[in-house]
Amino acid sequence: MKKATFKIRRKIILAFLFSVLSVLIFAGFSFQVHREIGNRLRLLELTNDLFQNLLELRRYEKNFFLYRQPVSLQEAKNYTARVEDLYRSHEPEIQRFKQEPKTPEFYRTLNHYRRILQEIESRINQGGQGAERGNFSSLEESLRNQGQELLNIAEGWEKEERHQIDRLFQRAMYLFFGSVVIFLTLGIMMAFYVARLLVQPLLQMQQAMDKIAHGDFTPLPESESRSEEFFALFRAFNRMIHELEVHQEQLVQSRKIAAVGTLTSGIAHELNNPINNIVLTAEALKEDFRQLNQEEALGLIQDILVQSERASEIVKGLLDFSRSEHPEFEPLSISLVVHDTLKLVRNQLTLSGIQVEEDLPPGLPPFHGDRKSLQQVFLNIFINAIQAMLDGGTLTLRAYPAEDGQWLKVEVVDTGVGIEPEHLPRIFDPFYSTKQVGRGTGLGLSVTYGIVEKHGGHIEVESQRGKGSTFTVILPVHHED
Repeated sequence: MKKATFKIRRKIILAFLFSVLSVLIFAGFSFQVHREIGNRLRLLELTNDLFQNLLELRRYEKNFFLYRQPVSLQEAKNYTARVEDLYRSHEPEIQRFKQEPKTPEFYRTLNHYRRILQEIESRINQGGQGAERGNFSSLEESLRNQGQELLNIAEGWEKEERHQIDRLFQRAMYLFFGSVVIFLTLGIMMAFYVARLLVQPLLQMQQAMDKIAHGDFTPLPESESRSEEFFALFRAFNRMIHELEVHQEQLVQSRKIAAVGTLTSGIAHELNNPINNIVLTAEALKEDFRQLNQEEALGLIQDILVQSERASEIVKGLLDFSRSEHPEFEPLSISLVVHDTLKLVRNQLTLSGIQVEEDLPPGLPPFHGDRKSLQQVFLNIFINAIQAMLDGGTLTLRAYPAEDGQWLKVEVVDTGVGIEPEHLPRIFDPFYSTKQVGRGTGLGLSVTYGIVEKHGGHIEVESQRGKGSTFTVILPVHHED
């Protein structure tokens, strides 16, 4: 067994390492592409700075030729020096990415532009502006041509960098989609491999255990063609099945004997409440028959019919306790469900001296559920609350939506004796009861919890000994979409 486990572990580790290696390879390619994009973005920023400074340089150049102000000439010289410093400080980076002949041409053109500016400044200082008008015009034309050449070179660089960045982004997208395709392929291959290695044999074992739960002790086929890792495991599993089959008859007989008494007391417990309500309603009808009008008398008779139907449903529900049924779901209002259920125990509440406080505001969100099943839920909780308040008290009913709007909460708060902390984790276990012997079977809350789970919800309980308990039924809100 240990040898087989080691082989399975080794295969899984090798498959995992292969997946990690594939991820690292694609991560390396992706890192290289993104690093190249970063370098190109920095170079694009540099060319943009050069272009903006050259625009300022040309602006002062034009101002000088329009107004002949020495300050404009000086600003043009300053921007020329700024462009030269910017180029010289990033010259290695430019040389690395620019292999065209225009790279040294930019520096030569810039030097030529600076020399023309110096010559113009020299002639102005010598006072030869009017005397050498023709030569000055030729310098002006040459300066304009050199400045335009600088702009063309910088603009070409900027366009080229944008093109390179677009190309790198396309490469990154291709790499991304390619990696997705390859990883999906690897994932599918790994899934089939793991399914063949682990999932299929484990699924067979799970199916066999499900059959065992239903009394089918058919052993698993111990085929020699099966992987050696699971051959020994299947053989041990079949030995366990054989041992279970040997003791099954004894276990079934003992469970049948125990279940007879439990089911009998459970049916008596569940039927006791509707029968009591029928008796109390019939006595009230008998005593006040002459004082009741026809409508009130019909109402009491209807209550008797409802309680009789409920008793029939309880018997059916208890007989079907171990079977899984699908309730008929429909949009419901929690207020109507709680009110209808409260009517069933109204007599018991009155006789027990229990006051009812309701906080069921209108406009609560609807939910999907089975009306009769949910009445059984709240009926069991109400009965437990009544039995916990032997000397009277207050039963508070409160409903409100959760903060996220996805859940509807219904709180049933009593002022009874409460539940001991050590009993709280087990109150929903089947056949577990904290009541006195003969007063409960432990089926009520177990059935209640199962019904709420079928509705996609759950129940929370808070209790403090001597101060009462709070049962919170949480159901999902029904949305039209």
